[in-house]
Amino acid sequence: MGNYMEDVLSQPDEIGQCLEYYEKSGLLEKINQLYGMPFEKLIFSGMGSSHFCAVGAGIFLKQHGIDNQVISTGELLYYEKEILNKKTLLILISQSGESAEIVNLLEQLSEEVTIIAITNETESTLASKGELVLPLHVGEEEAVTTRTYMASICVSMLLASAIAEGNAFGMVQRIKRCLFLMEKTLSEQYKWNEIMQKFLKDCPVMSIMGRGYSLGSVQAGALFFREIVKFPAMAFDEAEFKHGPLEMVEPGFHAVIFAPAGPGSVMNIKMAENIVSKGGMAVLITDEDCRVEANERLFLIRLEKTEEYLVPLIQILPIQLMADYLAKQKGIPAGTFRWGSKVMDSEI
Repeated sequence: MGNYMEDVLSQPDEIGQCLEYYEKSGLLEKINQLYGMPFEKLIFSGMGSSHFCAVGAGIFLKQHGIDNQVISTGELLYYEKEILNKKTLLILISQSGESAEIVNLLEQLSEEVTIIAITNETESTLASKGELVLPLHVGEEEAVTTRTYMASICVSMLLASAIAEGNAFGMVQRIKRCLFLMEKTLSEQYKWNEIMQKFLKDCPVMSIMGRGYSLGSVQAGALFFREIVKFPAMAFDEAEFKHGPLEMVEPGFHAVIFAPAGPGSVMNIKMAENIVSKGGMAVLITDEDCRVEANERLFLIRLEKTEEYLVPLIQILPIQLMADYLAKQKGIPAGTFRWGSKVMDSEI
């Protein structure tokens, strides 16, 4: 099977253990104490998948009237750190806790800035600087990021629920219901073999798009193709795609479109049909009860329905499986590094 697929298939169990740890450790009570605290700025920051994992939490908070920003630490370090002050709640996310940008930012921060550290390494530099440390509490991957990305989504959502609702306990239960759907999705992967075979054949470049809560999956999904398979993949806000990038569509164009049930689902579905009508190919990943008919260039991957803000835990699974399928087609091991490493402790 290989280390990468072992990591992928372990995700439901590992996330379950993470949630159980939070229930038994007393951390949920500590997180809930953030409810109603008078921070003027709330910022999530990380690099790569540790950046994209917080997109959903940021949207969740905004929908509850709490302004926030999700920004890469590299951008924050060099161009925007002046916004950080004693009225800021800074949530730094790093699976290793040793990412170069995170460490360099910590060296420059005033002690007045309140830091919450989300990391899998509780003895790391990041953890040592956190006023509150929220462990991912999952096993370290053998290959590229899989379960640590999923755990980062979960912990970010626990935090968002606590800040917005004072109810991290309730979010744990909602995520737990998703674990069954994750297991079911992974156990039924064989259903998509024909789709992957037809869609990925002669695919030169992958375009991934979506809206809203799916935007984190869009960015992470494109990163996974580039990292796992060394394959070119582009990430698009689906609403922005028709404002220029649509001109790229022609025979040979390949797109994966996330279309979970929610405000943007109709537009996402229509975009898939639009791409196909112009000669491209599209895979629509959806839990919407849409009446779309699959054909030789429009493929459907149907998921079980869940709350839109938790869909990122489910919809990324087909992307992980596609990446493994493509790696096998290319004859390369999925998820091993050539030029980088799992922990990027240098900015150069």
